[in-house]
Amino acid sequence: MRNYKKNIIKKIGEYFSSGQTFTRKELYDFLELNFFPNLKETTFRWRIFELKKTNTIVSIKRGIFKLSENKKLFVPSINNKLSKISNLLQKNFNSISYCLWSSNWLNEFSRHQATNEIVIVEVEKELVNSVFNLLNDNNYKNVYIEPDKFVTETYVSENQTSIIVKSLTTKSPIQFVANVAVPKLEKILVDLFSDNKYLIAYKGYEQKIIFENAFDKYQLNLSSLINYSRRRKKDKLITEFLITEINIDEELLK
Repeated sequence: MRNYKKNIIKKIGEYFSSGQTFTRKELYDFLELNFFPNLKETTFRWRIFELKKTNTIVSIKRGIFKLSENKKLFVPSINNKLSKISNLLQKNFNSISYCLWSSNWLNEFSRHQATNEIVIVEVEKELVNSVFNLLNDNNYKNVYIEPDKFVTETYVSENQTSIIVKSLTTKSPIQFVANVAVPKLEKILVDLFSDNKYLIAYKGYEQKIIFENAFDKYQLNLSSLINYSRRRKKDKLITEFLITEINIDEELLK
């Protein structure tokens, strides 16, 4: 059975060209013709799951795939600070929807390494004030609620580490790493693109470098990225940016 699966993987690699995108139907037709006559939809979904799990194919948008280039999924390192904040939130708020991340994660993709860190704590809108008070009550320093540009430039930028509490956009692309809810790379890129206050050190040409390095190094789902940017009301701008600056095929962004 293992050799049979290896043969499927081998044939897929021979049939579809490296870098070529192919549709769900094209993959279905290939599998049905060569391996599974009268392939049922439920079985086909399972085959897709297996091919993704073995890193044979990757999904780049809904219903569109390409052969894997052995790129990894972005899994950030969770430091003690993030872990403690996560535990504090989960302990004090039942079934809280939240997301934590550090601006330092962007240093992996940028040329210039920012020394000041911003820890972004995103929570349900109605809990923003409560979480702000909770962090202050637990002796966290330099905590701000969605500071405006003046406060950011005057105070946040001067701190070695700051914590910003803000509303979490619904249906954000989130993953759990070490039991901590953190953004997927698609969310980080959209948040960077959408930001005009907190992540200034990574804007301008630096932003272009970050996007290029992220696309080059990690698997990214364009459907997830565009859908989230739509919730941030930035889909038209980021689509134009991806086409003109990052050279992403326009057809993949529709």
